[in-house]
Amino acid sequence: MFGNIQKFARITMCGIAATAIGTAVVTPAAAEWKPTEELQIITHVKTTSSTYLFAQAFATALKEVVPTGAKVISIRGARGDRARREVYVKNADNPHMMQVITPSQVNNPILAKQETRPWMFSPIGIMVVTPNIMAVNANTSYKSMKDLMVKACETPGKVVQGGGDFGNVASLNAILLQQKIGCEITYTPFESNGIVEVLGGHVDYVMENPAQLLKFVRAGKLRILAASESLKEFPDVPTYEEAGYGFPVLKQYRGLWMGGKVDPEAVKYWINMVDKVVAQPSFQKYIEENNLTPVDVKGDELAALLKQDFNNYLKLNTDLNLIK
Repeated sequence: MFGNIQKFARITMCGIAATAIGTAVVTPAAAEWKPTEELQIITHVKTTSSTYLFAQAFATALKEVVPTGAKVISIRGARGDRARREVYVKNADNPHMMQVITPSQVNNPILAKQETRPWMFSPIGIMVVTPNIMAVNANTSYKSMKDLMVKACETPGKVVQGGGDFGNVASLNAILLQQKIGCEITYTPFESNGIVEVLGGHVDYVMENPAQLLKFVRAGKLRILAASESLKEFPDVPTYEEAGYGFPVLKQYRGLWMGGKVDPEAVKYWINMVDKVVAQPSFQKYIEENNLTPVDVKGDELAALLKQDFNNYLKLNTDLNLIK
């Protein structure tokens, strides 16, 4: 769905040419816009989420390059619509507020028949894509993805995948995996995205992001069976394709957008800040520790990508009979 994200050209600020008044007076170039307040980064998730972790990592790195700094605010509810409306309605022209973009912010309005669309916002950039990891309790008998898939086919509907709200990336991946193997798997949503439940042995597996799983893998409580792509930290873990069950995995991207009426000069300022923030050691550490893939999609290129993503999700939801 997300496809291969190519490295795009850096967007640069353009100075405003001086304008002649009469025959002798010249107006000086307009001053470059700069923030005068702390940047507010709005998230639609709880503070333990990997999405919130991304926002924190960005805010921490931003403080190294922007004196006014940033803070992260969690506004939950209505499948993310409370957070979206805080930005595109209440703060449509606020140059000191952003919201974290994830696939759910594009797809949930489709599923919930809400009015928000990606083109109502001013896109800033996408910085990382997270691998999708299949993990089971370390004490389970499942030693490979094949073990789990064979069990699913032998006992249709008895193998349970835990995850977050239905309609998010994990739940759609569950459907796509079922289509691949041709066998029924039960998907059950939990407040913990199924992490607590798989640790307690109440569900068979989860397919989630590194930030949510790796601390339990490192502690020996979870075992990774396969992942959407090779993991540098775990070179022996096969990809889904290498395990024999390749399917079109929907990956989680993370980035930022602003209200649709923000001054274009302010939008340009924040777009130009992205590379500086990502280059900070603290953000690079965040990428490394969570086995993330760094990407660079900004401004107009991101606007086009999000519109295409919206159309792709609309088609997928229709094909899967999730909407009518």
